[in-house]
Amino acid sequence: NGIASTQLVEAIGRAGMLGFFGAAGLGLERIDAAIGQLSRSLPDAPFGFNLIHSPNEPDLEEAVADLYLRRGIRLVEASAYLRLTLPVVRYRVSGIRRESDGRITTPNRIIAKVSRVEVASQFFSPPPEEFLQELVRRGELTAEQAQWAASVPMAQDVTAEADSGGHTDNRPLVTLLPSLIALRDRIQANHGYGQRLRVGAAGGISTPSSLAAAFSMGAAYVLTGSINQA
Repeated sequence: NGIASTQLVEAIGRAGMLGFFGAAGLGLERIDAAIGQLSRSLPDAPFGFNLIHSPNEPDLEEAVADLYLRRGIRLVEASAYLRLTLPVVRYRVSGIRRESDGRITTPNRIIAKVSRVEVASQFFSPPPEEFLQELVRRGELTAEQAQWAASVPMAQDVTAEADSGGHTDNRPLVTLLPSLIALRDRIQANHGYGQRLRVGAAGGISTPSSLAAAFSMGAAYVLTGSINQA
């Protein structure tokens, strides 16, 4: 419900960090207005938008993903996913192309926030074939683009969401983060992605010492949430 407001995202961006607007629970008009405001206020600073799994409102999830594509939002934080859905896959692979040097590039990036290994595995893996074929059937991907998409991960970055001041699965970071790092290494070895996968840490990152602990365990980055509203 907009708990990470446009003002918060602006402050984070101007401080040289990456903030995500809390779009979960908001209507399309509110989200669209936030896109307009942040595009004007942060023309040269990074920012992203939340895309939450909505199993009870699949049409809303699809509409939000469609809005992000239409408005050129190139980075989303995918949260609360139990399994991949067609809207999040469509967002990720839309506009995929092969560069002149042979590299496969995707204009849209996802940072997935997860607390379970089986969900992280889905995001670290390429998009499911059945979703790619459905997008081809709908005319939103070509057959060649679907082949390219089978070689890229759904998310280059997965955030280990440990216990925090908000709603989580109450997983301790000291066990969750190493589990996801080991998963990352296995999937990276299996797929041989050109750009290495990364695992970040979230949940209870509220003091310099907790931040240092996350990095000492191998986190590529840290994400704060509850502390921002404290």
